[in-house]
Amino acid sequence: MVNALDTEIRTITVKELNDYVKSILENDQIISNIWIRGEISNLKHAMSGHYYFTLKDDEGSISVAFFKTYANNLSMKLKDGQEVLIKGKVSIYQKTGSYQLYARTIEEMGIGNIHLQIEQLKQKLQKEGLFDNKFKKPLPEKVDRIGIVTSSKGAVIHDIQKVVNKRNPFVELVIYPVTVQGETAPEEIMRGIEVLNKYREIDVIIVGRGGGSLEDLMAFNNEKVLRAIFSSQIPVISAVGHETDTTLCDYVADVRGATPSHAAEIATISISDNFIWLRNRLSNDYKRLLRMVNEYYLNLDLKMEKFKTFSGKIDLLEKKIKSNIKEVERNFMRLIELNKRTLMHQGEKLNLLSPLAILTKGFSIVYDKKNNIIKDSNDVSIGDIIDIRMINSTLKCQVEGKEHSNGK
Repeated sequence: MVNALDTEIRTITVKELNDYVKSILENDQIISNIWIRGEISNLKHAMSGHYYFTLKDDEGSISVAFFKTYANNLSMKLKDGQEVLIKGKVSIYQKTGSYQLYARTIEEMGIGNIHLQIEQLKQKLQKEGLFDNKFKKPLPEKVDRIGIVTSSKGAVIHDIQKVVNKRNPFVELVIYPVTVQGETAPEEIMRGIEVLNKYREIDVIIVGRGGGSLEDLMAFNNEKVLRAIFSSQIPVISAVGHETDTTLCDYVADVRGATPSHAAEIATISISDNFIWLRNRLSNDYKRLLRMVNEYYLNLDLKMEKFKTFSGKIDLLEKKIKSNIKEVERNFMRLIELNKRTLMHQGEKLNLLSPLAILTKGFSIVYDKKNNIIKDSNDVSIGDIIDIRMINSTLKCQVEGKEHSNGK
């Protein structure tokens, strides 16, 4: 017989069990980052700023915690009976052992449906390989003509022209005007890309618009537009919205510009770079000419005297080419030196104007969670997380109390 008391039985605590279940839930790739739709009920807004409610549908329900950190970014008012789409993770509340949804983003179903449509199209095109780097076309070494597909109104055209004229005023802009939002926009943008591809003198195409809401940018999440960009034989630079805006156009395009101005800078080769290209071109032409001459001389017979005149012309041509190359090199070095002094002078002025220069003297700058500079203690609340920026590091701190100065 085996004595039960002699058998070692392994036990765990309730907390250990809940911790184990929590690790399983949070490491699951599906429920650790999931979109769930349903109806809000039993909504409670705690004094701490957190929201607690039940998300339900006709056949089930789940508890939801929406903490203040994420709730502060909420752009709508929550209420019972509201149909919403929630992005978050499923985990367990260890104290009760009950699982619940921890929300990060809450959107109304209308906007939420747009996100779902974009995500579904993104996954579809990604499986087809439209985002693969192996299909990305490199930008040409020399750009003489840029095609632009955008609205003829607004600041986008002005910004692009300003950047291009500053970097290289000899570059020609070919504008295909389109509407950039609304029902007709996708068809017009697609047509613009196709027309510029037939106009073979175009070296690169910029497709874009200024910033706007998610609905405003939907033309650049349209499948027709995306497939037209992918099929373009000419390299395409996307330039949609501000730096923080992202559309599927950015994934399909050969290069992404953070803004229309940035796209113009990417597409345009500066005059200095053109000097380098010209010098290399002259050098290559010179080397090719010498090879031709050498090959010609190898085939000459004993009647070399007949070609003395030709040889003299070759020597003269060689001297002229060498002289031209040296002149180009001298002008190029003068231009480089001038630009270097200008950039150094501008860099010194910018450094003096930089708000970060004061950090080198031991001061620091305090930001709230929205990256706004905190100027007064009334700008924050007890418990808020703040960032303290120093010269080479940032401290994350939590506000535990406030002390107001007496004005001295």
